[in-house]
Amino acid sequence: MPNLFDKIFKNKQASSPQQLSAAIRVLGDRKSGKTTYMAALARWPNADPSVSSVQQVTSINEDGDQLIEKAQNVLEQGEQLQPTKLNANVTEIKDYGISIVLKNQFNRRNNSSLVTINVNCKDYAGEFFGDLIYKQNDQILEDYLEDCLQASGLLLLVDGLSYTNDQNYAMGLDKFLTQLDRSQIGTTKRRIAFVMTKCEQSELWINLDQPQITAQQRFPQMINKLKAWEQMGSGNMDCFMTSAFGMLGNARPEPNMTKIRRDRDGLQESVIKKPKQWKPFGLVAPIYWLCTGQRHKQLDQE
Repeated sequence: MPNLFDKIFKNKQASSPQQLSAAIRVLGDRKSGKTTYMAALARWPNADPSVSSVQQVTSINEDGDQLIEKAQNVLEQGEQLQPTKLNANVTEIKDYGISIVLKNQFNRRNNSSLVTINVNCKDYAGEFFGDLIYKQNDQILEDYLEDCLQASGLLLLVDGLSYTNDQNYAMGLDKFLTQLDRSQIGTTKRRIAFVMTKCEQSELWINLDQPQITAQQRFPQMINKLKAWEQMGSGNMDCFMTSAFGMLGNARPEPNMTKIRRDRDGLQESVIKKPKQWKPFGLVAPIYWLCTGQRHKQLDQE
């Protein structure tokens, strides 16, 4: 029979918030929405804590504070965030510290069942995959790669509308996965979340409940590379869909964004259309999976 001390200890364990942490690196080509994704996550605007699985999102370091300020001062004014400088080296890259507090998915009203995920994300400047293909002996790129090898999870952001670049992305991804395998230490396996951004667009939004099928259809070469990497036992991959801007309306939802121009590569640049109704979706689900290896049904839907 357990003694009184054992009972007290078990009760304390049950009521203590569960703590998770991960060192995550955010990768993706230029214009994939890396900085906007991180800013929307840090700000977590207009979320309803009474129905959301996310209790709160806060910064845990100075770079995280600056990211929230960017979201407040730029995105919420309907303006565009400045992209990360292309010539920034690893020491200049922002290391965003974010704390995400989740409700227990089986007992969401019980505050004693909260789960806290502390995440540090470095946001790289990027023609990352293009540089992998065409640049040789580039010290900044080598520093980037070395830093990525320290991560337990990789958040691979891809503009969901950039499917015509699938072949080039896949070539760069292949070189990157080779580097990961060469650096594999012990039995630790990494996770890679393949995240399609800008899913407020109608052609993506209508398929939100099918991220794996949508990713396979739009980026078959990239997904095949990741699946082959997974089948070799190198790690695990999964697919997600997200939007840093979100939708407007319920009966006939429309993207909460305004197109401002297309860049020289034909990729669309946009800003928030109605900042006061800014409600992104799909931001936390891939991070939860990177930390736990499990899908969170509620997070996949919000």
